[in-house]
Amino acid sequence: MKKSEAPVGVIILAAGLGKRMHSPLPKVLHEIGGQPLLCHLLDRVNEVLPKSSIAIVVGHQRETVEASIRSRPEYAALDLTFVHQPEQKGTGHAARCAMDSSWGEQILRKKGAVLILPGDLPLVPGSLIQQIAAPLRRAEVLRLLTSELPDPTGYGRVVRRGKKGGVLRIVEEKDATPREKTISEVAASIYLFQAAFLRFALQRLSNQNAQGEYYLTDLIAQASRTRKKHDILVWTHPEDLRGVNDPWELAIAGRILNERIVREWARRGAKFVDPLTTWIDVGVTLGAEAVISPGVILSGKTRIGARATLGPNVVLKDVTVGEGANVKTGTTAESSEIGERAQIGPYAHLRPESAVGIAAKIGNFVELKKTSIGDNSSVAHLSYLGDAQVGRNVNIGCGFVTCNFDGRIIDGQRKHRTVIEDDVFLGSDCQAVAPVRIGRGAYVASGSTITEDVEAESLAIARTRQVNKPGYARKLKEK
Repeated sequence: MKKSEAPVGVIILAAGLGKRMHSPLPKVLHEIGGQPLLCHLLDRVNEVLPKSSIAIVVGHQRETVEASIRSRPEYAALDLTFVHQPEQKGTGHAARCAMDSSWGEQILRKKGAVLILPGDLPLVPGSLIQQIAAPLRRAEVLRLLTSELPDPTGYGRVVRRGKKGGVLRIVEEKDATPREKTISEVAASIYLFQAAFLRFALQRLSNQNAQGEYYLTDLIAQASRTRKKHDILVWTHPEDLRGVNDPWELAIAGRILNERIVREWARRGAKFVDPLTTWIDVGVTLGAEAVISPGVILSGKTRIGARATLGPNVVLKDVTVGEGANVKTGTTAESSEIGERAQIGPYAHLRPESAVGIAAKIGNFVELKKTSIGDNSSVAHLSYLGDAQVGRNVNIGCGFVTCNFDGRIIDGQRKHRTVIEDDVFLGSDCQAVAPVRIGRGAYVASGSTITEDVEAESLAIARTRQVNKPGYARKLKEK
C-alpha cells in the first residue's frame, strides 16, 4: 500500500466512558480479533502514515489505556503522545485538549494537517486512511468522510446545498428535525483539518445543543459560514465505518473482522471446511493448503504450517504447527510447538512451554505441561507428562504419569524434572517419581513405579511379585 506523503498529525479520540459496554474495562480496550479496538486503528495508521505524530486523547481510566498501549513492543517506535481530557464534554472538547497541548503546538509549528479518528472504529481499512489523509488542495481547510446508510439512526446527518452540493452542516441525531432525520447520508466521524483552521475553529465552538457538548461536527458549519473550501470523501463501504458502543456491536464487529481474516487466508491457499464456524485472530498465519475444520479457534501468534490439518474444535493459542502435522479433534494447546508431520490427539492437551518433535505422536487424552517430546517418539494415550524431557524414538505406553510434585519446595522449585533419554521403552501403567532419569535404550516393565534413576540399556521392574493362591477365591465367596 502506498504511503501518504502528507505531513499529518493524528488525533485519536479514546476518552469516552463507554457506559453502554457495562464493563469496568475502557471501551477502546475491548477486543475483537485478539486485540483491543484502539490497536486495530493504530495498526492501520502505522501502515499508511508511519512517520505521523499521534495524540491519543484519554480520559476515563487514562492510566489503564496508556499502560496497555505502551506495553506493546510493536508500538515502541511510534511517535505517541497521550493527552488528558479531564472532563468528557464532547468530541470537539477532546480535539481542543489535543490542539491546546504541547503536541498541538508542535503540529501548528510544522504547518501540517491533522487527521481525527474515533478510537472505536476497528474495521477502518488502511486504504480509507490513505485517501482521507491525502494532502488538501490549495485553500481547502478540511476534508470530511461521509457514507450512505440504510438506517442512519444515531448518526449525524449531512445537510448539503441541494442534493450534491457542498456540505452546509452536520446535525446530530438529538438535534435533527424530523425532515433532517430522513437524510441517509451521515458523517463518519473521520476528518482531516488544516491545523491552523482546526485550532481557530475549536476555540469558537459552542455547546448550545441538546446534549450540552462541544461537537466536532460543528466545525463543518463554521467552515460553511465563513465560505472556507472543503473536500468530501464519500465512502461506499459503510461496513468499514461500523462503530462499537455496546457488547452486541462489539460482537458484530468481531464477526465482520473474522470473515475478512478467513477470506484473506482462503485467498492465500488455506482451505476452510466451514468458514462461518472458524475463528482466527489477526496475529495468526496459515500456510498454503492448510486444512481447517469446523469449530477451530486460532488465537494469539499461532502459526500453522503448509499442508497441516486441524480437526474439528481444535483450539490453539500462540502455537506453532509444523508442515504436514495433523492436530485431531478437540485438541487444545497453548504456547507450544508441534513439529512437522506430528500427530496430535484427538483430545490432547498441550499446556504452555511444551514441544512435540518431528513425526512424534501424542494420542488421545494425553496432557503435556512444560514437556518436550523428541522426534519419532510416541505417547499414544491416557498419560500425563509434566516438567519432562523425552528423547527421540521413545515409546510410552498407556497410562504413564510423571509425578512431578511432592508437596515440598526444594531450591525454590515446587515441580521436579523427569528425563527420558533416546530409545527408551516404557510399558503401560508406569509412574516416574521426579526427579528421576531413565537412561538411553532402557526398558521399564509395565506397572512399575520408578523412584530411582535407571541406567542405560537396563530393564527396570518396580512392582511386587505376583502371588497366586489356588482355590482362595472359592473360600472368599463362601464367607
